[in-house]
Amino acid sequence: MEVKQLEPMDVIRSEMGTWTHPVYSAYMGENLGNKEYISPGEWEDFKRHFNIDTVTFWMESSINYDDWEAMMDDCDITKWNPIAPNGFFLIDINFSEDDAYAIFARNKHVSEVA
Repeated sequence: MEVKQLEPMDVIRSEMGTWTHPVYSAYMGENLGNKEYISPGEWEDFKRHFNIDTVTFWMESSINYDDWEAMMDDCDITKWNPIAPNGFFLIDINFSEDDAYAIFARNKHVSEVA
């Protein structure tokens, strides 16, 4: 069985600072109907489908409160530039109901323990 890959690509954010990886977006649309809530099981299915690990950063916990409040009030996260952990790449930077978030992914690596 061929393992599907989600690969890094150039990120060109919108005027509001949002961006979604087109392969991630297509998967969500085809498999989950772009619904607002994804269950933990559905998220695990997504990660298994692409053989990836993910990490999510929330804007509120990564910048000072005044900057967070201003960006959320303006619906503009262009000034928020979360740094990807080593080996990870951005797949989604967007708004949720209460905060903004950035999701990073990396391809799983099989490691052998001797």
